Amino acid sequence: MAGALKHGDRASARRFLASVLTSAAIVAGSLTGSVGAALATAGVAAASADVSPLVASSIVKAADLSKFQAGNIIGDAVFFNRNTMSEQQIQAFLEAKVPACRTGYICLKDWYDTSRTTSQDMMCGGYSGGVRERASRIIYKVAQACGINPQVILVMLQKEQGLVTHVWPSDWRYTIAMGQGCPDTAACDTRYYGFFNQVYGAAWQLKRYANPSGTSQYFTWYAPGKTWNVRWHPNAGCGSSPVFIQNQATANLYYYTPYQPNAAALAAGYGEGDGCSSYGNRNFYQYFTDWFGPTQRDVAGEIESEYRAQGGASGLGAPLTEVLPLYKNGGGFGRAYTLGSIYWSYEYGAKTVKQGSLRDYYFARGGADGDMGWPVLNYQLISGIAVSGTGQLFSGGSLYSSALGTYIVREPLRSAYFTLTGAAGPMGWPTADQTCAASLCSQPFQQGVVVASAAGAFPVVGATAAAFQTAGGPTGTWGAPLTGPTALPYFGGGSGQAFANGSAYWRSDGVPYFVTGAIRDRYFALGGAAGVLGFPVSSMSCDTVSSCRQQFQFGWILWTSAGGARVGDPTIDAAYAARAAVLGARTGAFAYYGANGGGFAEGFVNGVIYYKPGVGAFAVVGALKDAYFARGGAAGALGWPASDQVCSTAAACRQKFETGWLMWSEGAARLGDPAIDDAYARLGGAQGVLGPRTGAFVSYPYNGGGLAEGFANGAVFYKPSLGAFGVFGSIRDAYFARGGAGGTLGWPKSDQACATSSSCRQQFEGGWIIWTAPNSTRLGDPAIDDAYAASGGTGGVLGDRLATFAAYPYNGGGFAEGFANGAIFYKPARGAFAVTGSVRASYFAAGGAAGPYGWPTSPMSCSAGTCSQTFEGGTVTATG
Repeated sequence: MAGALKHGDRASARRFLASVLTSAAIVAGSLTGSVGAALATAGVAAASADVSPLVASSIVKAADLSKFQAGNIIGDAVFFNRNTMSEQQIQAFLEAKVPACRTGYICLKDWYDTSRTTSQDMMCGGYSGGVRERASRIIYKVAQACGINPQVILVMLQKEQGLVTHVWPSDWRYTIAMGQGCPDTAACDTRYYGFFNQVYGAAWQLKRYANPSGTSQYFTWYAPGKTWNVRWHPNAGCGSSPVFIQNQATANLYYYTPYQPNAAALAAGYGEGDGCSSYGNRNFYQYFTDWFGPTQRDVAGEIESEYRAQGGASGLGAPLTEVLPLYKNGGGFGRAYTLGSIYWSYEYGAKTVKQGSLRDYYFARGGADGDMGWPVLNYQLISGIAVSGTGQLFSGGSLYSSALGTYIVREPLRSAYFTLTGAAGPMGWPTADQTCAASLCSQPFQQGVVVASAAGAFPVVGATAAAFQTAGGPTGTWGAPLTGPTALPYFGGGSGQAFANGSAYWRSDGVPYFVTGAIRDRYFALGGAAGVLGFPVSSMSCDTVSSCRQQFQFGWILWTSAGGARVGDPTIDAAYAARAAVLGARTGAFAYYGANGGGFAEGFVNGVIYYKPGVGAFAVVGALKDAYFARGGAAGALGWPASDQVCSTAAACRQKFETGWLMWSEGAARLGDPAIDDAYARLGGAQGVLGPRTGAFVSYPYNGGGLAEGFANGAVFYKPSLGAFGVFGSIRDAYFARGGAGGTLGWPKSDQACATSSSCRQQFEGGWIIWTAPNSTRLGDPAIDDAYAASGGTGGVLGDRLATFAAYPYNGGGFAEGFANGAIFYKPARGAFAVTGSVRASYFAAGGAAGPYGWPTSPMSCSAGTCSQTFEGGTVTATG
């Protein structure tokens, strides 16, 4: 390409050059006073032939052209440095060059173009196109995509069409802005028309000249490191001179504009030389120097600075070579030392590769000339899983060395590895280099694997990686990963990862479960882990090739080849098989209920099956179902069903639930309990002592818990460990007055028993209630009463009752009742014995039944004024 010659080396260039020469020669009033003053400062004489397209700022400074080197016009380090200017800095630069544009024209600072999307290739990275992108944005994005200094692009826009400083540019200048596709000997190629096409096409071409890996070695006639004859002018009669091309950037400029300036062109500054002068590469050097400074970087100096930073001779030892040019992978320089090597690249500057496993691996793969490219950072120490090691970043990958070996992690696997913080993260160190087959690449790590496919590169970590590899890896039943691990905050939290043939899910225990096929399709239709089923809690299992199932937090997905996939539960299915005739067809209403410990339910035409793990699966049908629903179902006070419905006759059915029974008889449903019903029947039913039902059935949590049902004349209390017993009459009144089942007496242990029509009694956990006619009730115990009668009753040694009957929990528990002259202590395992007189005084002084003597085990005996009595803890003897 020779785009610069369109305005630098052809006959038509004279008018352009004249306008540059006369850029200060603006007739009075054509520009503002400040511009005129600047022009005057430049010392340029006035002229009347033309109005310049340039403002004075473009030529105020004057580069020292005596420093122009035909073999090193600009250093690679400068030419290929994409990071010299941000988009905002480019825009500010353009605005500074043209503060105001001529009315009716659009200057570069205000130019917009629609760019197109391009794919990555060997020359440039991908470019994401946009509508009405500003020129500064296009310049910046192209620089980033193609690795060209944006300052180089700005200079080429200026030397080709004067666009940076032009105040009244015509549209055609934007059409061929970079001279791309415009040779000296033919018309411009219309495929390159347009500002974006020009900028991107020129940058792409400047990279192509270096024959990147993967392209043909076409551009060889100005290859760096050799001497080439470079002409002075398109006119072959002007001759040429040998030039040793020192770097790729200079070669690129000669490919683009294949002429060097002669002495007359250099002597003329921005002006015109003689008939054999060419100006493209001179103008490039001059504009760049005036606008941005030197075109070279001190490579040797930067390498020396890095050497000192590494400790000089004590760190890297003595130098073994001079600074040597390296031409591959974009080119750069290197210098070897006894303990390491320093490489300098245009993109990353000077970096050290120290002697050891990292350098050995690097050298074995060609060093900077190999596929690892240039060091991006110096090595660093890394604390990883179980072992520590070192790592170093190169343009072609990241190199890691640990006790597990030395391996490189390349793109696109590296980016996926970095999402989990590399060797310091949960995947740990690489344990082998990557392997590739067809379109799949993978690499193993301590606790995972990274896989790259057409879908992208993604890590698979921990137990999921182990299960993935067991399933055959990316070519196995799971297929290649389509995403990385993703945190899912639903139902207690977990994670998921998509694969080509399904999805893996795991919760806090890390155990992964794979969901695939028709079951996965149904799962996704229900919202996946965020849906009604929550996370999977088992792997898929298949009874046959036509029947599979998988369990989730809140249900199962059951699949058959005949019926497809549905939500359900195997335990419910088994219960349904036994009751299908009663329940009728499925309605598809399956749900999880979290109430009362949680469980599952499925609806059928004639009823529902409820299943609570640990309780069982039971059907609820008919009138009992209606009564159950009216009381809130599984979320109500009855909780979950604990049995199937049982019918003693066609008109009498009952069903057990967690907290009670539903009973149906005489066309009505009620709460109840079979044990209470049995006790009620035992006591004569509605015609007996209790009378008709009142519908007052309740559960009491007191004293171990139980159930009670009220009747017209009393109640039946039922504690499962004791039984169901009726309480009525005066004894009921006394029992209720003492708190009933929630009081100190606790639950009844027997039915009421009457020795005569005027004497009845009933046992409770905390003692007996004893009734005597006409309406006297007291707390007591038959064994104590018998002992009292044996002692002579009121006329005996104990005297009158004091109504101080109580239960004592001490030393195994028992009962005691006080009398005027003593007390009777009764421990069921020992018997009931009176304690009186001086023995009682000594016994009470020692703590009574709660003391070390415990409960009495014999009656008191007396002889010659001395009395004694045996107790669990010994004998008490007293006189008097």
